[in-house]
Amino acid sequence: MTPVDRVHLGVGSSDSNSGARIGGRPPQVFAGQAILRSHEYLLTLEAHTAPWLGVRELSIFIRRGFSIGDDDLEYPDIGVRAVLHLPSSRSAESAGSHAGLGSAALIRIPSDDEVMPLVLIAPQPVLIQNEPSYADAVEADGHSFLFQINEEGWPVVAESHPDFVEEYLFGYGSVYFYGSSDATGLVREVVPGFLDF
Repeated sequence: MTPVDRVHLGVGSSDSNSGARIGGRPPQVFAGQAILRSHEYLLTLEAHTAPWLGVRELSIFIRRGFSIGDDDLEYPDIGVRAVLHLPSSRSAESAGSHAGLGSAALIRIPSDDEVMPLVLIAPQPVLIQNEPSYADAVEADGHSFLFQINEEGWPVVAESHPDFVEEYLFGYGSVYFYGSSDATGLVREVVPGFLDF
Protein backbone atom coordinates (compact mmCIF):
# COMPACT_ATOMS: atom_id res chain seq x y z
CA MET A 1 0.00 0.00 0.00
CA THR A 2 1.27 3.48 -0.90
CA PRO A 3 1.87 5.74 2.11
CA VAL A 4 -0.48 8.73 2.16
CA ASP A 5 2.42 11.11 1.59
CA ARG A 6 3.45 9.34 -1.64
CA VAL A 7 1.64 9.46 -4.97
CA HIS A 8 2.70 7.44 -8.01
CA LEU A 9 1.41 8.54 -11.42
CA GLY A 10 1.80 6.70 -14.70
CA VAL A 11 0.58 7.14 -18.26
CA GLY A 12 -2.99 5.91 -18.72
CA SER A 13 -4.28 3.95 -21.68
CA SER A 14 -6.63 6.74 -22.78
CA ASP A 15 -6.48 10.50 -23.11
CA SER A 16 -8.11 13.09 -20.87
CA ASN A 17 -9.28 16.60 -21.66
CA SER A 18 -8.98 17.64 -18.02
CA GLY A 19 -7.42 16.52 -14.76
CA ALA A 20 -3.95 14.97 -14.58
CA ARG A 21 -2.60 14.55 -18.09
CA ILE A 22 0.53 14.51 -20.21
CA GLY A 23 1.33 15.75 -23.69
CA GLY A 24 -1.19 16.96 -26.22
CA ARG A 25 -2.65 20.43 -26.15
CA PRO A 26 -1.76 22.59 -23.13
CA PRO A 27 -4.42 23.86 -20.72
CA GLN A 28 -6.72 26.58 -22.08
CA VAL A 29 -5.58 28.98 -19.35
CA PHE A 30 -2.28 29.41 -21.26
CA ALA A 31 -3.88 30.34 -24.60
CA GLY A 32 -2.07 33.33 -26.08
CA GLN A 33 0.53 33.49 -23.30
CA ALA A 34 4.23 34.01 -24.05
CA ILE A 35 5.21 30.70 -22.44
CA LEU A 36 3.72 28.85 -25.43
CA ARG A 37 6.14 30.65 -27.76
CA SER A 38 9.23 29.74 -25.74
CA HIS A 39 8.26 26.41 -24.16
CA GLU A 40 6.42 23.20 -24.97
CA TYR A 41 3.79 21.66 -22.74
CA LEU A 42 4.75 18.51 -20.86
CA LEU A 43 2.12 17.67 -18.23
CA THR A 44 -0.45 18.83 -15.69
CA LEU A 45 -0.94 17.65 -12.13
CA GLU A 46 -4.62 17.77 -11.20
CA ALA A 47 -5.87 19.79 -8.23
CA HIS A 48 -5.58 17.84 -4.95
CA THR A 49 -3.09 15.35 -6.45
CA ALA A 50 -0.89 16.42 -3.55
CA PRO A 51 -1.97 18.31 -0.42
CA TRP A 52 0.31 21.22 -1.31
CA LEU A 53 -1.68 21.89 -4.51
CA GLY A 54 -5.06 22.51 -2.95
CA VAL A 55 -7.61 23.51 -5.60
CA ARG A 56 -4.94 24.54 -8.11
CA GLU A 57 -3.35 22.59 -10.92
CA LEU A 58 0.33 22.62 -11.82
CA SER A 59 1.52 22.51 -15.41
CA ILE A 60 5.08 21.76 -16.51
CA PHE A 61 6.70 23.17 -19.65
CA ILE A 62 10.08 22.45 -21.22
CA ARG A 63 12.05 25.07 -23.13
CA ARG A 64 11.64 24.65 -26.88
CA GLY A 65 14.78 22.93 -28.19
CA PHE A 66 15.92 21.87 -24.69
CA SER A 67 18.73 19.32 -24.61
CA ILE A 68 20.73 17.75 -21.78
CA GLY A 69 23.82 19.08 -23.55
CA ASP A 70 22.70 22.65 -22.83
CA ASP A 71 23.87 24.78 -19.93
CA ASP A 72 20.46 25.30 -18.32
CA LEU A 73 20.22 22.09 -16.29
CA GLU A 74 20.15 23.50 -12.75
CA TYR A 75 18.24 26.00 -10.65
CA PRO A 76 17.69 28.88 -11.12
CA ASP A 77 18.28 28.80 -14.89
CA ILE A 78 16.92 25.35 -15.74
CA GLY A 79 15.07 25.08 -19.06
CA VAL A 80 11.90 23.77 -17.42
CA ARG A 81 9.03 25.83 -15.97
CA ALA A 82 6.34 24.95 -13.44
CA VAL A 83 3.19 27.11 -13.36
CA LEU A 84 0.40 26.97 -10.78
CA HIS A 85 -3.07 27.79 -12.13
CA LEU A 86 -6.77 27.21 -11.59
CA PRO A 87 -8.15 23.99 -13.13
CA SER A 88 -8.29 24.26 -16.90
CA SER A 89 -9.21 21.78 -19.62
CA ARG A 90 -7.11 21.35 -22.75
CA SER A 91 -7.04 24.22 -25.20
CA ALA A 92 -8.67 23.83 -28.59
CA GLU A 93 -5.44 25.20 -30.06
CA SER A 94 -2.27 23.15 -30.47
CA ALA A 95 0.14 26.06 -29.81
CA GLY A 96 2.74 24.94 -27.28
CA SER A 97 2.17 21.21 -27.85
CA HIS A 98 5.25 18.98 -27.83
CA ALA A 99 5.36 17.27 -31.24
CA GLY A 100 7.45 14.35 -29.95
CA LEU A 101 5.10 13.40 -27.15
CA GLY A 102 1.85 11.45 -27.11
CA SER A 103 -1.27 12.62 -25.28
CA ALA A 104 -2.78 10.71 -22.36
CA ALA A 105 -4.26 10.88 -18.89
CA LEU A 106 -1.94 10.51 -15.91
CA ILE A 107 -3.34 7.90 -13.56
CA ARG A 108 -2.50 6.78 -10.05
CA ILE A 109 -0.61 3.51 -10.05
CA PRO A 110 0.23 1.19 -7.17
CA SER A 111 3.45 1.71 -5.32
CA ASP A 112 5.97 -0.87 -6.47
CA ASP A 113 9.64 -0.84 -5.58
CA GLU A 114 10.36 -2.56 -8.89
CA VAL A 115 8.60 0.03 -11.07
CA MET A 116 9.51 3.72 -11.15
CA PRO A 117 6.45 5.91 -11.76
CA LEU A 118 6.60 8.70 -14.34
CA VAL A 119 5.66 11.16 -11.58
CA LEU A 120 6.63 10.54 -7.96
CA ILE A 121 5.25 12.84 -5.27
CA ALA A 122 7.07 12.03 -2.05
CA PRO A 123 8.73 13.57 1.00
CA GLN A 124 12.22 12.80 -0.35
CA PRO A 125 13.62 12.55 -3.89
CA VAL A 126 14.89 9.31 -5.37
CA LEU A 127 18.26 10.32 -6.79
CA ILE A 128 19.95 8.57 -9.70
CA GLN A 129 23.53 9.69 -9.01
CA ASN A 130 22.98 9.71 -5.23
CA GLU A 131 24.42 13.23 -5.10
CA PRO A 132 22.35 15.33 -2.66
CA SER A 133 24.51 18.41 -3.34
CA TYR A 134 22.65 18.88 -6.65
CA ALA A 135 19.84 20.38 -4.54
CA ASP A 136 22.06 22.82 -2.62
CA ALA A 137 21.20 25.91 -4.69
CA VAL A 138 17.43 25.41 -4.72
CA GLU A 139 17.32 24.48 -1.03
CA ALA A 140 19.48 27.50 -0.15
CA ASP A 141 16.65 29.68 -1.48
CA GLY A 142 14.25 28.08 0.99
CA HIS A 143 12.58 25.54 -1.29
CA SER A 144 11.72 21.97 -0.28
CA PHE A 145 11.36 18.89 -2.47
CA LEU A 146 7.85 18.24 -3.84
CA PHE A 147 8.01 15.73 -6.70
CA GLN A 148 10.03 14.36 -9.59
CA ILE A 149 9.42 13.30 -13.17
CA ASN A 150 11.25 10.05 -13.99
CA GLU A 151 11.87 9.07 -17.58
CA GLU A 152 12.19 5.47 -16.48
CA GLY A 153 8.40 5.71 -16.08
CA TRP A 154 7.65 6.30 -19.79
CA PRO A 155 5.47 3.59 -21.32
CA VAL A 156 7.46 0.92 -23.11
CA VAL A 157 6.82 0.03 -26.74
CA ALA A 158 5.31 -3.34 -25.82
CA GLU A 159 2.62 -1.59 -23.79
CA SER A 160 -0.48 0.19 -25.06
CA HIS A 161 1.48 3.32 -26.11
CA PRO A 162 3.94 2.42 -28.84
CA ASP A 163 6.30 5.33 -29.43
CA PHE A 164 4.59 7.54 -26.83
CA VAL A 165 7.74 9.62 -26.50
CA GLU A 166 9.86 10.22 -29.60
CA GLU A 167 13.08 10.76 -27.66
CA TYR A 168 13.96 11.12 -24.01
CA LEU A 169 13.63 14.71 -22.84
CA PHE A 170 15.97 14.45 -19.84
CA GLY A 171 18.57 11.89 -20.94
CA TYR A 172 16.53 9.00 -19.48
CA GLY A 173 16.90 10.78 -16.17
CA SER A 174 14.76 12.67 -13.71
CA VAL A 175 13.90 16.31 -13.11
CA TYR A 176 13.23 17.34 -9.51
CA PHE A 177 10.75 20.02 -8.44
CA TYR A 178 10.84 22.09 -5.27
CA GLY A 179 8.59 24.71 -3.75
CA SER A 180 7.89 27.15 -0.96
CA SER A 181 4.72 26.77 1.10
CA ASP A 182 2.58 29.22 3.02
CA ALA A 183 1.40 28.75 6.62
CA THR A 184 -1.47 26.50 5.44
CA GLY A 185 0.87 24.10 3.61
CA LEU A 186 -0.09 25.24 0.10
CA VAL A 187 2.79 26.00 -2.22
CA ARG A 188 3.26 29.62 -3.25
CA GLU A 189 5.54 28.68 -6.11
CA VAL A 190 7.05 25.57 -7.67
CA VAL A 191 10.50 25.62 -9.24
CA PRO A 192 12.49 22.96 -11.08
CA GLY A 193 15.65 22.23 -9.12
CA PHE A 194 17.93 20.07 -11.24
CA LEU A 195 18.25 17.18 -13.66
CA ASP A 196 19.86 13.91 -12.65
CA PHE A 197 20.79 11.33 -15.28
